Amino acid sequence: MFGKKSGKLTGKFFSFLKKGKDKLFPPEPDDVNQQLILKLNKKKLPSPGQIKQLPKFLNKVEKLQLVVVLVIFILSGLTLGWRFYLRNSTPIPKMGGSYTEGLVGFPHLVNPILATNDVDRDLVKLLFSGLMKFDEQGELVPDLASDYIIDAEQKLYTFELRPDLKWHDGTPITVDDVLFTVASIKNSEYKSPLKNSFAGVTATRINDQTIQFELEKPFAPFLSILTVGIIPEYAWYSIPAFSAALSDLNIRPIGSGPYKFKSLTRDTNGSIKSYSLEAYDEYHLGEPFISEMNFKFYPDFQTGVVALQNKNIDGLIYLPKEYKEILNEDKINFNALHFPQYTGVFFNPKDNDLLKDNTFRQALAISIDKQRILDEVLNDDGQVIHSPILPGMIGYDAEVKSPDFNPEDAKTILEELGWKMPEQGEFRIKPSKENDTEDEEEVAPKELTLKLTTIDQSENVRTASIIQENWQAIGIKTELNIIAKEKMRKDIIEPRDYEVLIFGQVVNANSGPYPFWHSSQNQYPGLNLSTLANKDIDDSLDIIRSAKTDEAKLEPLTNFQNKLLELNFAIFLYNPTYTYPTAKKLKGLDSLQFINLPADRFNNVNAWYVKTKRILSN
Repeated sequence: MFGKKSGKLTGKFFSFLKKGKDKLFPPEPDDVNQQLILKLNKKKLPSPGQIKQLPKFLNKVEKLQLVVVLVIFILSGLTLGWRFYLRNSTPIPKMGGSYTEGLVGFPHLVNPILATNDVDRDLVKLLFSGLMKFDEQGELVPDLASDYIIDAEQKLYTFELRPDLKWHDGTPITVDDVLFTVASIKNSEYKSPLKNSFAGVTATRINDQTIQFELEKPFAPFLSILTVGIIPEYAWYSIPAFSAALSDLNIRPIGSGPYKFKSLTRDTNGSIKSYSLEAYDEYHLGEPFISEMNFKFYPDFQTGVVALQNKNIDGLIYLPKEYKEILNEDKINFNALHFPQYTGVFFNPKDNDLLKDNTFRQALAISIDKQRILDEVLNDDGQVIHSPILPGMIGYDAEVKSPDFNPEDAKTILEELGWKMPEQGEFRIKPSKENDTEDEEEVAPKELTLKLTTIDQSENVRTASIIQENWQAIGIKTELNIIAKEKMRKDIIEPRDYEVLIFGQVVNANSGPYPFWHSSQNQYPGLNLSTLANKDIDDSLDIIRSAKTDEAKLEPLTNFQNKLLELNFAIFLYNPTYTYPTAKKLKGLDSLQFINLPADRFNNVNAWYVKTKRILSN
């Protein structure tokens, strides 16, 4: 009992002391305010009104500190949010934007059945469609055609057109347009460079959507010929064939490709200086992402490279090796494409009897340092080759190789052929006789001399200089004959006016080697630059040309290559990489690997893009 009473007394005592303290020492006003605030606002977080009053209670330093903290907080939040977005989203192409490319040369005939230069072919590629097309892998796929059938004898080709095809102006495309195109190509008055390709081909209309081609004899590359762009009959039928090249439709064409003509500008001389195309929204393979494709034209590669360097253009048709180092790799993509082009040394025995001897040609072949040419001329941007069948082509065999570089063996061959090094002098000589009688009289010895011809382009001239050095090192006096580009074909190639020629050839991978190596092609307009002939080579080429399957071509292709190397019909130097420079902003070229012509870089142009958007990943 005593304990409970004692506790109550103690509690009352302390309560009395507290009240006395409050009376003797009343609380400060600020403490009273704080207590009132706490009684009025039971929430732990400040209200918006309270936050609004906060600046009244802060000095300048505190205000600055608060601003800095808030900025850091907001930026950190945005950064974290952006990183999260990037990790959980995927960039995809977006419609819009433009791309400007530089072309070397000027447009003349933007017409698929008349085009003869790279500029015209580039524009034709974008503006027109054929029954077939090459994809980004260099494979033949249907274009305007939805499907096709080839008969067992490979002489009858039947094509079905896609439904609802339209020209750029909205006019429907029919089989009649295909028939008109083929008839125009075969019409001599049009002077189409494709005329020979359609020799012996008959085109027949089955119905509005179906067309059939009949060949006189099987021709395996026929599908590749049908990549030629189709022209609209309704626009061309009233234009006389003999004056077709003068029509304005060759500059302002109507096609069915991924892009349609928009505008052009001319300089004071009347030459076209720029050309604009716009995306065709009803393109049968899908509207292109890039809204506008612009082209500027330059007289030479040097001017074009400067324009690319100064950002006046976003890309250039091709980048010669000598200009690669002056462009900034951080700003330019050097797209390396496999291109069926090779540079070789071709012989014309009609202009120099020495070249009729295969043993002599062998000495020339093994005395050329191909690897040095690749390193010094191409900066190793390509590959040494041994035959005209290049990597990626049907019949390529890595085991088919020419003899290695061996100048000492070349010297031995020349010695055995009677060409001796004089006691004084740099070049080999062979004593000559005036006649074959017993009274033969010695005359001045004949000096071993060759004339080496090539085009006046940096790559070719540097290659010729190395070969000149190689041949003179084994005692052959080698004279260089450098020919201006504009004179090369007319003055040298067509009349076959050369002894030894360094030249680059672009091969249509689908047509095979026939046009370049069969003896029937030795003279112009044939493309065989080594004017030699051999029955075994001709027989192999005939079999390859008429073979119905790729498998049937393999054995004759191997025989052809081996015989070509055995007889040293030419010296194959290198296959350069085709460098296509474009600005970093251009995307969608990753899948592009093989091209048969420079224009084939546009094979997947409707997949190119310059703008992107992001979507959240699943």
